[in-house]
Amino acid sequence: MFLFKPVRWLAIFWSLTAVTVYAQTVASPSGTSTAPSTASAITYQSALEGYQPYRDEKIKPWKESNDTVGRVGGWRAYAKEAAEPASQGNTAPAASGAPNPHAGHGKP
Repeated sequence: MFLFKPVRWLAIFWSLTAVTVYAQTVASPSGTSTAPSTASAITYQSALEGYQPYRDEKIKPWKESNDTVGRVGGWRAYAKEAAEPASQGNTAPAASGAPNPHAGHGKP
């Protein structure tokens, strides 16, 4: 059965602490410290240096927005726009000479 012995755990803790402290303070073979000598060359740059606060945009009335969508062609125009290829460089396999496996699939 396992018995909790605080003396054993304290001995393990202090030995690990001593090894850690020793590893951080050991001198290099040339006799100098292992601390980086270029610490003064490091510069600080804030992550918030280029921060731009949120600016509230003027919102159009919903009726005007709906009228604009209706003039463009409604949701079908947006769906057609999304279905078109993004660029000429991104062509289907048919351009490489291989037959299109989806050719001939139409509505019944």
